[in-house]
Amino acid sequence: MSTTYLITKSRGITKTVAEFSKQDGQSNKEFRDFIKEQVVEHREEGMDVFKSPRPGDDRNSK
Repeated sequence: MSTTYLITKSRGITKTVAEFSKQDGQSNKEFRDFIKEQVVEHREEGMDVFKSPRPGDDRNSK
């Protein structure tokens, strides 16, 4: 199962904003397009996010 995280970085610390997993029956292209849409929506809301295959620092400490 493919998981992609939306991350924001502030003062050298990365924080996980959202986590998305590829759904059964969803093609790779559909999943990539969905992630692109999510990045655009978050940026329109004023959040400077980027996608990452790993969670942010705030998730690693758990």
